[in-house]
Amino acid sequence: MGSGSDVAKNAADMLLLDDNFSSIVNGVEEGRLIFDNLKKSIAYTLSSNIPEILPFIFFILFQVPLPLSTVLILCIDLGTDMVPAISFAYENPELDIMDRVPRNSKRDHLVNSKLICFAYLQIGVIQASAGMYTYFLILNDYGIRPHTLWGLSILKNELPRDTDIYTAANAELVESGQPGCPARTGELHSSCQYGNTKMISAPDTEASKTARKALVGLGWDKTRNAKVDIRLFYAFHRDADSWTKCRWSVEEGSPFFYTASYSSEWHPVCYSTEALKFAQSGYLVSIVCVQWADLIICKTRNLSLSQQGMVNGFGNFGLFFETSLVAILLYVPPLNVALGTRMIAFPHFCVPSFSFFVAIFFYDELRKIWLRNGMKREDGRLRLRGWIVQNTYY
Repeated sequence: MGSGSDVAKNAADMLLLDDNFSSIVNGVEEGRLIFDNLKKSIAYTLSSNIPEILPFIFFILFQVPLPLSTVLILCIDLGTDMVPAISFAYENPELDIMDRVPRNSKRDHLVNSKLICFAYLQIGVIQASAGMYTYFLILNDYGIRPHTLWGLSILKNELPRDTDIYTAANAELVESGQPGCPARTGELHSSCQYGNTKMISAPDTEASKTARKALVGLGWDKTRNAKVDIRLFYAFHRDADSWTKCRWSVEEGSPFFYTASYSSEWHPVCYSTEALKFAQSGYLVSIVCVQWADLIICKTRNLSLSQQGMVNGFGNFGLFFETSLVAILLYVPPLNVALGTRMIAFPHFCVPSFSFFVAIFFYDELRKIWLRNGMKREDGRLRLRGWIVQNTYY
């Protein structure tokens, strides 16, 4: 009791400041609520780790251009995920919180194998699928087919020369060679025209050849490469079906073009290295979109969302916050230069990943239905039984 001696207070497991035994029930409920909300916040935060690490696994194993940069990963961990994760501290207790059996402190830890399985192998896999689907879709819309990307980042070719120019109006399929011109199996020939694009360069000297051969591999992160059609450098490694038609109109101001904040000059996106920036931005947005669903499903551990409701005002603000922040990162011009993001077209903003948002929501609702079907009341307490409980009830 709060009115007891200091020795008794220090030795007690629970201290009742109001000297009222009914406060024991309130204290147990508050303790369970804190434990539940910590689990929910951890489950929400861990789920985004899989879509963040998968781009690097694809980059290492399949040598595809990196779908998500390290800077954008920091934008997720230190930006869009911060407020939603904190919002679980304000989540209301679930209706059955006092009907559960007491927790076994030696077995039921805060982070256990069930939580890891749920966050990584279930929700995380769906989120990573949403990101990769958006990445390949955007590149395909900008003329680069998915199968063209395998091994693309390690192809050894000479960098475009500073004197090379590219005209977007003449963007057509690049052929491997023309009559009178050697097949493009190595050095580019400035006197030959491939497709409808003329490569104009300075005379080849031994010094210039040596300097160019020292710079191998077309860098996807070099600004000047965005002005050059990548098909001119990769066409002889791919067949004619490697490049698809650009799905956007060829007009300045359309999604086919982009302009840097520091310049009024328009540069093409289709068939250029700049398309990767748009694909990475789409990957970032897709993670935010599926994290909406992750935030909603983590509000309860076994009850339906219809039973819990969207009554957490701070959580609702978290949904608005992460959406607004990712929009700022993409559509505020100064940040485009610093973070490497781009103003993606509206059809690429959340639309490709919305089906994965629905999949996550309905998968978890179905899982919780199975959980509640295995719920039995024994000795006045609710006990969850079955395979689904053993493997997914974190």
